[in-house]
Amino acid sequence: MVTNILVDKKSPVPAYRQIIKQITSMIHEGRLHPGDKLPTERELASQLNLARGTVKKAYEVMSRDGIIETTQGRGTFVSSRQDIIPSGRKERAQKIIDNLLDQLRGMNFSYQEIRTFFELAIIQREEKLENFNVAVVDCNPESLSIFERQLIFLKHVRVSRFLLDEIVAEPEAERRLEPFDLILTTSTHYSELLGKVPALKDRLIQMAVSPSQETIIEMAGLSPVQRLGVVCESQNFLARVVARLKDMGLATGSVPCLFLKDENKLPAFLANLDVVFVPPGYQLQRQKENMAAVQEFTQRGGKVITFDYQIERGSLLYVEERISQLLTP
Repeated sequence: MVTNILVDKKSPVPAYRQIIKQITSMIHEGRLHPGDKLPTERELASQLNLARGTVKKAYEVMSRDGIIETTQGRGTFVSSRQDIIPSGRKERAQKIIDNLLDQLRGMNFSYQEIRTFFELAIIQREEKLENFNVAVVDCNPESLSIFERQLIFLKHVRVSRFLLDEIVAEPEAERRLEPFDLILTTSTHYSELLGKVPALKDRLIQMAVSPSQETIIEMAGLSPVQRLGVVCESQNFLARVVARLKDMGLATGSVPCLFLKDENKLPAFLANLDVVFVPPGYQLQRQKENMAAVQEFTQRGGKVITFDYQIERGSLLYVEERISQLLTP
């Protein structure tokens, strides 16, 4: 059980976010693993000499983001719904392979024969996958890029991106999405998309998404007095960032934003900020004329945080299972 959490009561960072950052960091670094038990709200509050409500708020945020989960009567644990430690998947995969090899060797197949079986099976799967099409639908282009990047593991599967507004406005939306074997969207937009393409219900999958651990760690370490801003492409992505900032107690009103079409205004934008949130893959110094302003921003302590979120591992596993079912004769 976790016992080495510390809270600096003199820090401008609220205590509940210090708790979030430390627990998330321990998970990210491998010091906590899926299934590890956490102290109860009462125990941790007593340990840190904090009000129980402070610990309760930290646990609620982490539970909503799928980092921890609470089981009635058993306690609170590090979530097993996602692969928090990448090596965990590799270890499970290796165990499956070892068991299969033992079984095949027990049937008196040579390693060369087993190798041939694997190669033929992979070739056959790849040939089928070459014609497997997946559509991803969301409300902003930044999210679509994030999801496409996460779905790269689906080798030979063609991923196409669609903005939700375009599909909703499309008179023949069902015909447009009909060629796709699976249609993925977030839980937030599932009902709206289903209402537009009811005939494709069996192909429609809703994905649970949450901020990445790196993003949560970065946000948990911010102070409410820091001046925040966002650089992005769409209003919908901005709204998602602002909602998270308000949820973390980092913003109460509007948050200044610079849209990519106004990138030439970046120097003036950065001059009044301490922290800037950007979409994954975006570099502030893309334009040469902005390099000096970005350098000055970072030299005076300015921070650039990538606002990244991910499809939760449980959703990814379900997508894998559906693809496997569709490809199995």
